Amino acid sequence: MTRQKKIFLLVALLFTLVVALFAIDMARRTTAPWNKKKQVNRVLPVTPK
Repeated sequence: MTRQKKIFLLVALLFTLVVALFAIDMARRTTAPWNKKKQVNRVLPVTPK
């Protein structure tokens, strides 16, 4: 393998890793539309008096 090809593969791998980490981070912070009601109940539990 030439030096240029090794550098390209290294940069491509790093880029893919960074994009994957950003995607995982964003997925953790967001809530799916069908889970929003459940999340509100967890944050502000309604307790009958």
